[in-house]
Amino acid sequence: MKPNRSPGVRLSGGEFRGRVLAVPKGARPSEAKVREALFSIWGQRLDGARLLDLFAGSGAVALESIGRGALRAVAVEGNPQALETIEANASKLGKGLIEIRKMILPAGLARWETGERFDLVFADPPYAFNAYTGLLEGIAPLLAEEGEAAIEHAARVQLAPEAGKLVRTAVRKYGEIALSFYRRGAE
Repeated sequence: MKPNRSPGVRLSGGEFRGRVLAVPKGARPSEAKVREALFSIWGQRLDGARLLDLFAGSGAVALESIGRGALRAVAVEGNPQALETIEANASKLGKGLIEIRKMILPAGLARWETGERFDLVFADPPYAFNAYTGLLEGIAPLLAEEGEAAIEHAARVQLAPEAGKLVRTAVRKYGEIALSFYRRGAE
């Protein structure tokens, strides 16, 4: 009998292209086509960027962003098994590539202590998640002035056009999955 293993996720570009990462049991990683679209949209903005990966799961977005030129990436996850998976995946690619933080989301964002701002924020909450407004409000103070947040969600779910200081600028659909993009609104 084969061991019960979750399928891996293959990185689609950058320095680590083709590397396969483990996925924690029960996790639903972002589909390759969605990650590729995200990185294509962000393109040159990744060079030297500070990226925050929320609900990081396997850490694929944070790790691939480093391989595509991001200066810094922080993977945030609340599930202990997922945190172990992220640590194992990161150590396979190189020591100290990303920072990993344990945090219950979105509540933990209100207690972010460093004052650091991120150029790019990606969040891929579980599909049963329904606290998108709180998540966006928690992201807003962490987003750099010209920064952008991308939230992955089911295409049938419509996120708010505005949440706190953030305004939705685009929605891209990929079959059953959508990415909603947010930036700071006019002050």
